[in-house]
Amino acid sequence: MAKELSDPFTHSHVVDADGTLAFRCATSIADWPWLALDPFDPIVVQSLNYYGPYETAVFRGVYAAGQWTALTQTEWRCGERGVGHAVRGVADAPRQGDDAGYRIRFYDEHDRLAYLMTGKGVVFRNRNFEQWRAGSKQDLATYSDAGKFVYAPAASVGVATQVESLVSDLNDETGLSVTGLVTRDNGFPPAHPYHSGSGDHVNASHLADACRQFACLVRREPQLLVNSGTMQFQRYVELDHPFVLEMAGEGESQQGMTMSISQAGEPCASVYLGWMSER
Repeated sequence: MAKELSDPFTHSHVVDADGTLAFRCATSIADWPWLALDPFDPIVVQSLNYYGPYETAVFRGVYAAGQWTALTQTEWRCGERGVGHAVRGVADAPRQGDDAGYRIRFYDEHDRLAYLMTGKGVVFRNRNFEQWRAGSKQDLATYSDAGKFVYAPAASVGVATQVESLVSDLNDETGLSVTGLVTRDNGFPPAHPYHSGSGDHVNASHLADACRQFACLVRREPQLLVNSGTMQFQRYVELDHPFVLEMAGEGESQQGMTMSISQAGEPCASVYLGWMSER
């Protein structure tokens, strides 16, 4: 994702002697509408998981603002139920070598741990990103039935408005898969009240949200509260084209669910979501 940081989410950065970087977080819902959601909502988590690593890396001079990056792996754990939205964070000192990545802890206004996030990514330094992506997008056959796609009812996937539903109902009697569709209309403002992103592809926040909705349908539990997860990315999921979410690995349990994401028959990501169930 690339975003010019004219209005950054993090601010007041200070690097300590040990290399850790402390910062403050924006708190205005008017400027950052997703702050109106539950702190554990995957949209909130993945928004923090973009702005925190990206903006702290820009502050350190690791890469320039506007440079294209891609998340390849992330893991997160939320704090105890009742914590509030993040107001500050601490990013570990940069690591070196093949295992280089990030670890950031976010804290709420009462100084309680709200999130622990780790991850890895890549920076497109020498590749013409836009040209490369244009060719990649052309590999998919044109999908002309977006207007006919039937999304699951908002109430069944725990969202307030129908535009926020990103997946179909369960595809078959086994309940092992759904089809997702994120378009330039339903995946970004002004149509969607909370999602944003580069507009180049389906972002991690879209995918995490779609996975939570899939889990809500499987468990028939619309208010399922996700509090941890891992995501591994193999390839981009393209906008305006359907993708499939399937139960994978050990499937669903009382503690969580493993699933895979594919598009046009190609594996794109593997996801595990852990939750606090009402059952």
